[in-house]
Formats: sequence, C-alpha cells, structure tokens
Amino acid sequence: MELEWPLILFTFFVCLASGILLGQGLMTVLGKGKKMQLASLVSSLVALAIGGIAVFFHLQHWERIFNGFGHITSGITLEFIGCVVFFVVLVVYFLMMRRAEDGMAPKWCGVLAIIMGIAMPAVTGDSYLMQSLPTWNTFLLPLYYVVNAVFFGMLAIMVIAVVTKTDDVVERAGLIGAIAGVASLVLVLAYALYIGAQGAQYSDITYYFDPTLPDSHMIDVQGDAIGTLLAGANAPLFWIGAVIVGIIVPAALAYLAKQAAAKGTNQQVLPLAGAGLVCALVGGICWRMLLYMAAMHVFALY
Repeated sequence: MELEWPLILFTFFVCLASGILLGQGLMTVLGKGKKMQLASLVSSLVALAIGGIAVFFHLQHWERIFNGFGHITSGITLEFIGCVVFFVVLVVYFLMMRRAEDGMAPKWCGVLAIIMGIAMPAVTGDSYLMQSLPTWNTFLLPLYYVVNAVFFGMLAIMVIAVVTKTDDVVERAGLIGAIAGVASLVLVLAYALYIGAQGAQYSDITYYFDPTLPDSHMIDVQGDAIGTLLAGANAPLFWIGAVIVGIIVPAALAYLAKQAAAKGTNQQVLPLAGAGLVCALVGGICWRMLLYMAAMHVFALY
C-alpha cells in the first residue's frame, strides 16, 4: 500500500499534541509544572494544528468532508469531534490557569487533560480499524497510538521543562517516559508478529496486481509487504529506524535525563531529553511508514 503522508503526519502530530497535553495534565494533578503550563498548551495546540492541516491534503476535494459528517460514527467524524473537544479542553485549561490566583490551573483541569490526552489517540487509532485491512484491524493499533502519545509527551515535557526552568518535572517525566518506551517496544514487537501472521489470509495467492496503482509492478504478498518487517526488505527500517533509534535509544536517554536531574546536573538534561525526543519522533514516523508498507487490502483475495 502506498504511503499516505497526510495521514501519517496527522496521526504523528495527534500523538505528539495528545502526549504533551497528557503530560502537562499529569504534572498539574501532581501539583507540579506551574511555570511550564503556557508553553505546554501552546506546543500542544501547534502540534494539533499542524496535524489538522496535514490531514486535509489527503482529500482531493476537501470541501466534501462535510458530507462525511452526516455519519456520526464514521472515522473522520469522530476525529473531527475529537479535535474540537481537544481544542475546548486547551481553552478551558488556559482560562482556568489565568483565573487562578497562584497561576496554577486546578487539578480537575489536569484530569480533563489526561482524559483528552488518552482519548484522542485512541479515537484516532480506532478510526483506522477496518476489516478490509487485516494488518490494521487489531486493538494493537489504537493501543500503540496511546502509548506512543505518552512516550512522545514525556520526552517533550522534559524539553519544555528545561527550557522554562521547571525543575520539579524532569525526574517524574523521565521515569514515565522510560516506562512508556518499554511498553512501546513490547507493543511494536507484538504488532510486527501479528502482521507477519496475517500472511495466512493470503495463502491462496503469491502475486497480485493492485488496480488502484496501474503503474506499479506485481506485488509479492510475502516478499513485498506482510512478511517483510522482522526479516525482509523492510527489516532494516523496522529494526534500526522503528526499534533501535525510535524506541530503545530514546527510552534510555529519558532514563539518563531522569538520573541527571536527580543528581542536580541539569545542564545535561536538555541534550539528553532533546536527543531522545528527536529519536522518538523519527522512530514514530518509521513505524507509521511500515504500517502502510505492510498493509494489503482484502480485495487481493478476489
């Protein structure tokens, strides 16, 4: 399946925006992160806006998007509702922060931020579940997006905390980020095994021609798509890009940043957390690319 960059970028920035909001919400509930609230909200809003703009490039006639809103349970409708509610939560958090005498948003705003930070990537992932794409039709997809949002968010929160000199956040965010990295590794490996197992559904065919891509060559089900993640043409991108660079390295850097903050060597936190965030973002793009590379419609069976 060809890469759909507008959708790749949409899910990518949704997870980043959700993770930052979730991270700030968690710190608010814990009574931490006062000085970084505005920076977190702005960062989350910018990421959401970029993702929202990107998704429109997937539509040849974007004005027809309103026709899809007639079906309240359609994926695009749920994503739109999610984006609107997400924005409302950001505004409410900002207003309550400005209204508070001490400048700290109340804890119920943090709870709202946490709920929204989990719900948005979950809803986004759920919108891609479809029987026509067996490799996507699994609970592992929305679950990955939620964990990925936490991973992105904690690394981003550490960077924002250092920039805004909010020292009471880094240790907690680094620990949660490292744990989210371990969870991401387990999920990605499990998802890769799941995708490889889907080859049995295409056992009756070896090659097929995709009528939606008339200029493309015949597709080898195992050699070009499903069976290429763990060992095959896409294995280097999977192991090096998605696993090592995208998960193992940033998880380790998050833990090292936590340790540096605990020792009081705050000057080391920014390069460690910053490098970890960059690696995690690169890995997130790599895995999203692989999800398209390994995707195959069931029309190949007929």
